[in-house]
Amino acid sequence: MAFFNKKEKNTSNRPRTEVNSTPQPKPQPKPQPKPQPKANLATIISKGIRVAGNITGSDFVQVEGTLDGDITVDNVTIGASGVVNGTIKAKNVSIEGQLQGEIYCSDLEVKKQGKVSHKIYATHLLVSGTISGDIVTEKTVTVERDGNIQAQRIQSKKIVINGLVDGKVSAEDSIEVGHDGKVKADRLESRKVVVNGKIDGKITASELLEVGRNGFVQGEITVKNIKTEEGGRVIGTMVTYEETKAPAIETPAISNTQSIDKDDNIIDTEPA
Repeated sequence: MAFFNKKEKNTSNRPRTEVNSTPQPKPQPKPQPKPQPKANLATIISKGIRVAGNITGSDFVQVEGTLDGDITVDNVTIGASGVVNGTIKAKNVSIEGQLQGEIYCSDLEVKKQGKVSHKIYATHLLVSGTISGDIVTEKTVTVERDGNIQAQRIQSKKIVINGLVDGKVSAEDSIEVGHDGKVKADRLESRKVVVNGKIDGKITASELLEVGRNGFVQGEITVKNIKTEEGGRVIGTMVTYEETKAPAIETPAISNTQSIDKDDNIIDTEPA
């Protein structure tokens, strides 16, 4: 028996077309590099280094060594071992070391080991260290328990004292002496004075003197109203506060050649 094989068609020379049923991913855009945040510029005077000269700019200055010169920047930190002999002008200042010079700033914090001499002009002041010199702030002075101020003048809108203060103290709105507060005042003046600690000196409260149960006030006292809780003590002379009258306005004399019309308005400047 004969076998016949069918010839297979040769398709090896034909081009093959491959069909891929898997969907191709869409090309993704290359990720753009994120903008790097601008590094804060800083000037650091390390411990053991002494620099003579002024520093001016808009950056941050940290002093751990000694600087003999003035600083005019945005932010200043004087570390525990830092010493600055000069004037500081800045927005924010933190002092744990020593400053021998005047300071002009918005917010000032004098930490527990910090020491400041000469004049201070600020908006807000927080004291846990030692200050000797005049203090003028626009809004607040806060003296913490460890704070110690020896000043010829302390002037602000509101003053809160929980530490030691010696000098002339005046506040436009109020002075509060906390339980741990002790004040020896050549003169202490405010619209409202609240005492839960101790004040010794010349005290003037144009609206109210309030003495808490642990409060002690001794000296020459001038008040308009006084409120004393049981246990509070007030010792010394006391007089009633009277507002000082403004001096009468002097009107210029009218010469003989001048005349006054009948319809002219005349303002009486004499007190009623």
